[in-house]
Amino acid sequence: MTREEVQPAWEIIVDKGFSNYQSLTRDERVWFNLEPLTTGGISDHYINYGAEYNKDTIKDLEYIECHEVANLLKRMNRFFLWGRPSKNIDRRNRQIMRIGDKHPDLLDEIDAKYWKLNDGLEKTLMEHINRTGIGLIK
Repeated sequence: MTREEVQPAWEIIVDKGFSNYQSLTRDERVWFNLEPLTTGGISDHYINYGAEYNKDTIKDLEYIECHEVANLLKRMNRFFLWGRPSKNIDRRNRQIMRIGDKHPDLLDEIDAKYWKLNDGLEKTLMEHINRTGIGLIK
């Protein structure tokens, strides 16, 4: 199936994930957490929505064998207090500003490395969606 064909199922998963994240199946969670990376990149993951589930996102990347992308998130996490970003978006953005003050090119560097891997992540994610059947509306 193509992205266009799975769009209706994606919209259902997004609604489910935002209303009750814990109710997502493992495969739905993979899609919910990784799809935004494919469109927004790593900087978007930290600055906007996504890092609330950073730990799960790393697990999900490893689950579908996208270890290089997972390692980029782990690398970025090392710059946060306690090795992880805050789940509170305002606090997290303050943390990112402090990180940027100390390491001005870090996020751009990590994002640039990510975009070289993005096509592979997109392909692997679509294979996961098709293999598991989560792209079909039930």
